[in-house]
Amino acid sequence: MLKLDKFQGITLKREINGASYAPISDSHDVIGLVPVNASLDNLDDLNIFFVRQQITLEQCDILVKVNPAAPDCQIQVPNFVNKLLKHIDCTITIKVCNQSHI
Repeated sequence: MLKLDKFQGITLKREINGASYAPISDSHDVIGLVPVNASLDNLDDLNIFFVRQQITLEQCDILVKVNPAAPDCQIQVPNFVNKLLKHIDCTITIKVCNQSHI
């Protein structure tokens, strides 16, 4: 999550398994990180956090990291990302990384 206040960052880490937060330089805000897997184990907790903290679309981003070594140069976003979007409305950022940066 983008641009949370510190209290929201602490709450995120406490309420969602595997979540963390880090300060944004030159700001009093923090960025929240929530790893999501194909089984969406933490979807309910994440959804509750969004509702309670009134997270806006501008504060949410799903980051998909991609290995550019795909032989046909196609990027296929995992199906669980679509399921996540049905519950939590966010923008999607796709980051294409060199294998040495993944």
